[in-house]
Amino acid sequence: MTESPYRQSAPRALRPRHGSRAVNGCLDVALGLLLVLLEGLICAVAAHSLALSRWDPGASETSGPPPMDWTPVLVLGGIAVAVALIAVVLIRENWPWAGALQIPVVLLLCVAAVQVGHEDYRRAHPAPAATPSDHPGRSGRQCLSGGDNHECLDSGG
Repeated sequence: MTESPYRQSAPRALRPRHGSRAVNGCLDVALGLLLVLLEGLICAVAAHSLALSRWDPGASETSGPPPMDWTPVLVLGGIAVAVALIAVVLIRENWPWAGALQIPVVLLLCVAAVQVGHEDYRRAHPAPAATPSDHPGRSGRQCLSGGDNHECLDSGG
């Protein structure tokens, strides 16, 4: 039986990768830590520039709450997506420790994006002011008998 010229000599999964794990072991962790430091620097620069863009010392007082600003959420979310893609590429290219070190960074960036969005939403949509009741007692009802507050509180009406 003749062998087909289209068959590969060894299955693709059984062929050795280009790098050796003994050489890449320390480099794997070092690359992961270096990327975490670089991502931290990028996040610090982004947070600083976002804080400066929001700060307006000569701003006049507005009558209503400020509008919702989605820029910080989108910036942090974009950085989180980029780091997640880097993690996937690193893991697929046989750098498991470097890729695994990116996963907590992605989780922290997602938590930070949700927190910033929640705070900005709360700032843009303040809680309505509580309306004062007619009676400051426990029942919240007005005393109709003409007596003092203690009499109405004890009688339930």
